[in-house]
Amino acid sequence: MADGSPSDGWEPLSEDVRRTLELLLDGDSDVHRGLRAQIPHAEMRGSGCACPCVYLRVDTGAVAAVPLEETMDAVAGAPLFDAGGGYDGEAMLLASGGLLADLQFCDWEGRGPGDRGLWEWLGPRHP
Repeated sequence: MADGSPSDGWEPLSEDVRRTLELLLDGDSDVHRGLRAQIPHAEMRGSGCACPCVYLRVDTGAVAAVPLEETMDAVAGAPLFDAGGGYDGEAMLLASGGLLADLQFCDWEGRGPGDRGLWEWLGPRHP
C-alpha cells in the first residue's frame, strides 16, 4: 500500500469509482465475488488521460488475489451512454495478477459523463 507520502498520488476510492466498480462486478462468478471483496481495500490514482480512467491498487495484506487465467485480464465491462441515451463508448475493468488494476473509459465523443456519476454512464454489463 501507499507509504502515506503526499507525492505518491494514491488516494482512497472516490464514491463515484467505488459505485462504478460495484456495478461492473455485480455478477455471481467467483472472480466477480473475489474482486468485489477487494474494493474496500483498494486505492486509486488518476491515469492522466482525458477520460476519467483510474489506476487501482489493492492492499494484498488485507485481501487475496483472485485466480485468473491471464496475467492481465479484462474482468468486466459495459457500454457507455451519453445523457440522451446514445452509445458513447465502452468501460472496461482490468485485473493484473488477480488484483484490481485499471478502470478504463473509452469515450468516443470525448465529452465524458457530464454532470452524472460515472456509474450512471454505464449501460448493461457485458456477460
